[in-house]
Amino acid sequence: MVEDQAKPAMAEQYLDEMIEGEALGDAGYELFTKRFDPDTLKDFGPSRFKKEVLCIKEDLGEYKSREYLGALKGFVDVDDPDKHPNCIRYNWRGIFEKNETLITVGIHEQDGKYVVNETMYR
Repeated sequence: MVEDQAKPAMAEQYLDEMIEGEALGDAGYELFTKRFDPDTLKDFGPSRFKKEVLCIKEDLGEYKSREYLGALKGFVDVDDPDKHPNCIRYNWRGIFEKNETLITVGIHEQDGKYVVNETMYR
């Protein structure tokens, strides 16, 4: 298990990879999803990735930088409380060319490694 103080750095690394994947466009799907829990990718294939990246670029423009805001305990699904045990949501203020947004990346431990279970721009 990763020490609590190392988790934000790990989430930061995962976000770096996802942002790099978005910048690559169509070719970035593998990089964007390489840290994801496979169960969360059932409805998120390359075509949906492409559409979401296009929407992000249209709404926000190119990624510029971010500012770490902190972490929150992850969402517990009352219908399936074991779905993402001990999930932590890491949050950044994302600064893009046209606008700013809240970036959230949720991670949890699975089979001895940490995986992403959600990523959101709001």
